[in-house]
Amino acid sequence: MAATSALTRTRIFEIARSLPPGPRILAGLGKLLQDEKTDVEEVATLIKRDAALAAHIIRISNSVYYHGSAEAHIGDIEEAVNRVGLREVYRLVGLVTSSQLVDRPLLYYSVKVEPLRDHMVYTALACEALAAIAGIDGRNAYTAGLMRTLGILVLDRVAMLLEPVEPFRPEVFGGFIPWEGRVFCLSNCEVAAMILQEWRFPPEIVEAVREHYVTRDEDHNNRLACLLNLAGGIVAAAGHGLPGEAAYWESTPRKLAALGLTAKQIAQAAERTRAAFQAFSQHSETSPGGPARAPAEDSCNSEATPGVVGTNDDIHVQTDTAELSPPEEFPAFMRRYQDMVYATAARLLGNETQAEDIAQEVFLKAYERWTDLRTSPAAGGWLKTVATNMSLNHLQRYRKRWRFFSEMTRRDDDAGADDQPEIEFAAPDQFFSGMDQSERRAWVDEALQELPEHQRVPLVLYHYEDLPYDEIAAKLGVSLAKVKTDILRGRATLARLLTRGAGREQLAR
Repeated sequence: MAATSALTRTRIFEIARSLPPGPRILAGLGKLLQDEKTDVEEVATLIKRDAALAAHIIRISNSVYYHGSAEAHIGDIEEAVNRVGLREVYRLVGLVTSSQLVDRPLLYYSVKVEPLRDHMVYTALACEALAAIAGIDGRNAYTAGLMRTLGILVLDRVAMLLEPVEPFRPEVFGGFIPWEGRVFCLSNCEVAAMILQEWRFPPEIVEAVREHYVTRDEDHNNRLACLLNLAGGIVAAAGHGLPGEAAYWESTPRKLAALGLTAKQIAQAAERTRAAFQAFSQHSETSPGGPARAPAEDSCNSEATPGVVGTNDDIHVQTDTAELSPPEEFPAFMRRYQDMVYATAARLLGNETQAEDIAQEVFLKAYERWTDLRTSPAAGGWLKTVATNMSLNHLQRYRKRWRFFSEMTRRDDDAGADDQPEIEFAAPDQFFSGMDQSERRAWVDEALQELPEHQRVPLVLYHYEDLPYDEIAAKLGVSLAKVKTDILRGRATLARLLTRGAGREQLAR
């Protein structure tokens, strides 16, 4: 049981690293807004770490709801934040972020995309309505409501990587917890809390999400957890609940007492939530990629967009040579290549924030060259080359340590054309015995953290980017002999690290 739990945790963090950066930006934004001296430029700089998120906020700021017009068109994120306001931009980032996370139906939980998005919005609205009555910080309540389903989203992806898993069925398991315990040895509440803690959300939000099913006596001492629980009841009663959770939402006198609320006040909060969600839905507008909803007055609402990038059909990017409104094909282009661009930068830089910045710059360059790229069969290769070159330039300027790696393909000079990908690196045969590919990558991730940059970067370029020695030497501005020496020594160092089990304790946590 413990081994299964450790294995699941490893995969959980692998999946969490692959999710859109929006939730981490939301966490950082919450911290920024705690300081009254925070200005528009700081907020805009943070949001720009996710090009898709920034573009969508710009699009929303140009909507009729925010008094946008052709004459008062906004083209950059600083202007958008200034128009929307710091308080409202947090809400918008939250809603767009939650929508980015829901990019496909949950096969193992049997939940479709639109119902899950509606559930997240309704929960956030219910939490904010209850917080206003109970005297709890509204921003924390809103954030907890949006992020509480994070564990469900991640575990559904974990299930795809495990042995054949029986999907959740209410008639067999009753609630999520028994099924999750049997399959993952962890509940979705624990998983969500693990990731939120990793992303540095406030401790009160982390613990509230961890305890919000309120299954233990001590959970009643957590007021925000009780608020989340009662909000779940409001959502379920309105017909937006998730299968497998109904049993956890009972409104008991003890939960009400923890918040100092009465049944009448819960009913009032439910009515306020219903009205806010109805206004949210009435403000919706249809776009080619799916429904995009404008915020309702006096609520946390913003445009909810499907897909990883969302329906940024009217993305507005500040450029000197192009129109501000790109054609409809560009958002689909971003959706197709954004993961590849981000991963290319992340492997070289080892820093998520820097990789996000590079990815944004790459797509800004792509936007400027959209006329050429839109019909080019080599568009993907162009994006990868630009991402690689920009990352190398960044390394040469700042010499940051590299901490992330996801896969290597070993191709020695004498390797045959039919060689298969591997990540052994001369490690003893028994080291990887019993491990699947994802586990191997996790061990390599940990060991590579210890490599010096002059060994790590050429290893990435040679093994993953498949560049020959002479091109690597040219890119790094070093001699061919140095490249070969650094790669050889890097392999040897990596093998020693793997042999002694580098990072074993961290992965087992």
